[in-house]
Amino acid sequence: MFLPTGCVILAVGIYMVIKGRNTTNALKKYENENHLLDGTVYFDDIKSSRTHGANKNLYRVITVMGFFTGIFGLIFIGYGLNIFTHAM
Repeated sequence: MFLPTGCVILAVGIYMVIKGRNTTNALKKYENENHLLDGTVYFDDIKSSRTHGANKNLYRVITVMGFFTGIFGLIFIGYGLNIFTHAM
């Protein structure tokens, strides 16, 4: 029971990390391509600036939560393979 569940949880964690990193890199690419001479990032209006900042923080959280979800999945896989039990 633990092994298939752990594999699914691990896969979800890996997906979250990959999705979070790819989107964060796309947001950083936008920042690099649209910065002004003084180093600030250019946006069309304040709403897009706030949306960009919110998305940047959201995908950082998704990346970190994906990492911990993957660790949780690895723990389930370990229990499924009896790695954490010891013989007496």
